[in-house]
Amino acid sequence: METSAALLEVRDLQAGYGASRVLHGLSLTLHAGETLVVVGRNGVGKTTLVETIIGLTDHHGGDILLDGAPVQALAPHLRNRAGIAWVPQQREVFPSLTVEENLQVVARPGDWTLARVYELFPRLAERRRNHGDELSGGEQQMLALGRALMTNPRVLLLDEPVEGLAPIVVEEMLNAIDRMRATGRMGIVLVEQKYDLALARSERCIVIDHGAVVHTGPSAALLADQALIDRHLGLSH
Repeated sequence: METSAALLEVRDLQAGYGASRVLHGLSLTLHAGETLVVVGRNGVGKTTLVETIIGLTDHHGGDILLDGAPVQALAPHLRNRAGIAWVPQQREVFPSLTVEENLQVVARPGDWTLARVYELFPRLAERRRNHGDELSGGEQQMLALGRALMTNPRVLLLDEPVEGLAPIVVEEMLNAIDRMRATGRMGIVLVEQKYDLALARSERCIVIDHGAVVHTGPSAALLADQALIDRHLGLSH
């Protein structure tokens, strides 16, 4: 792993919803060009983590640093403007806008252009005149990811991007993630219940349990250690 300063650093993060705390002293680092996978059993704080990084939960303590600058006091739209993009589980595309309007309305200057998103997802190019509510679930997920890329983020937060998708669409999404990882210097935080698919597409991983990190290390090492997977995830491959 490179020794340069982290692109994103979370230190002793404590957060939740109202007075209820879900994250208890969680820490992680993400470097430019790296994909960090977040895995764990259901309900342990994975989604809360990404929602806290983007600013949608109640912050009780700890720091979130982007390029060394604290962002935990910033509103979500300011964190996005600073370079953090989020693709939620619910997709949340604009239903009354066309595919192209969904992409263009958030566009910022950078490497990710309309043409490049269409190259990544040819199906979006084919459907560019269709409205958001005329798309299939898989197409909406592609659009949600493409829209995040159009903001030209430095950090991309993906919350279970292949959940509930048909196998052929899962393959398209995973291929897109592979291509994103192969180009550029964007850091990716990938939350994924399908741990085997995610670990195969990342450099490092963390395992969360009860809102804290209980394991961190190379993704390949965890993927190869079924006993460790069983212990931390309670799953059988």
